[in-house]
Amino acid sequence: MEIKFNYSNILTMARIGFIPVFLILLFSKMPYGPAAALLIFIIASLTDWYDGRLARERNEVTEFGQFLDPIADKLLVFSAFISFVQLELVPTWMIILMIGREFIITSLRMIALSNQNKVLPAEQSGKHKTAWHIATIITILVIIASQKFFDWKSVLESYGDKGEHFSAFIMAVPYIMTVICAVYSVYSAYDFIKKNKGHFLAKPPA
Repeated sequence: MEIKFNYSNILTMARIGFIPVFLILLFSKMPYGPAAALLIFIIASLTDWYDGRLARERNEVTEFGQFLDPIADKLLVFSAFISFVQLELVPTWMIILMIGREFIITSLRMIALSNQNKVLPAEQSGKHKTAWHIATIITILVIIASQKFFDWKSVLESYGDKGEHFSAFIMAVPYIMTVICAVYSVYSAYDFIKKNKGHFLAKPPA
C-alpha cells in the first residue's frame, strides 16, 4: 500500500490531531471547557464528512486514505466514549463491546491487506454506525456543557414530579443512546464479515 499525502488524507490526519485538544478541554476545569470540547469534536467530525467528499471530487481516493480514515474515526469516537466512562455517564461493558468490535474488524482488514494486498472499505452499515456514534457523542457533550452554564437539573426538579421525571430522562439519554450504539456495532460487524469473508478467508498468493 503506497502512502500518499493529499488534501483529503491531511484532513484525516488532522482529525487525529484534534483528539488531545478535545480531551484536554473536556477534562479541564475551565467553565467553558466542555463547550469548547463540543466545538472541537464537531469540527473534527466535519472533517470526516469533508475528506471523503474532497477525495472523490479531486479524484484522490487512495488505499492509504481508505485505510487511515476508519482508524481516525475510531480514535476520535472512542476517545470520547472512554472519557464518558471516566465521567460515569455510560457503562464500561458497552464501550468494551464496541472496542472489541473495532478490534475484530481492523484485524480482518489487516488480514485482507496481508493476504491479498487489498484495503477493505467501510460498508454502509459501518458508516451509519459511525454517524450514530457521533450523534450520540454530540448529544452527551451538549448535556455536559449545558450543566456548566446553569443548573438545569435543579430548576427542573423544582417543578415537582414532572420536572424530576424529565430531568431523570435527560440523564438517562447517554445510557439509552449508547445501548443503541452497542447494538449497531454488533450488527455492522456481522454485515461487514458477511459481505467480505471471501477476502480475509482467501489464502495468500504463493
